[in-house]
Amino acid sequence: MATLNEILQQYVNADYETLVAVAQKALVNLMPVCKQIDPDNEGVLMASSIILAAIGADGVLTAKERQFITDVIGLGNEAIDNLLKLYNSEVTTLVDKFADTMSSDIKADTLALVTAFAACDETISREETAFIRKIME
Repeated sequence: MATLNEILQQYVNADYETLVAVAQKALVNLMPVCKQIDPDNEGVLMASSIILAAIGADGVLTAKERQFITDVIGLGNEAIDNLLKLYNSEVTTLVDKFADTMSSDIKADTLALVTAFAACDETISREETAFIRKIME
């Protein structure tokens, strides 16, 4: 069985298009649950929280991460800027609680989405790794 560091390295080594596909598939799988939790917003707020937690884990938004947001969910620069304004430290706690209360399949999709976002800039920082570990607990 591969260790977490080996799995994270596989994500880092994956090509960009594969990471986009992984993130999109995970997001599609997560949306029904996000809609159940956040029916007033069709699940968009919960899904956005997961994405914000993933890109905010290390406090840095790289150009590749910005492009990744565009490629995964189709947002332009202005919409990304508006999305980023929603980020605060409570987002990571919300996502961790979300993953803790869900089935193992939903937790796996949450981890896949977060890890794909973390790896899209070809590195996963210590802070991103710590966030991924927290979701796994």
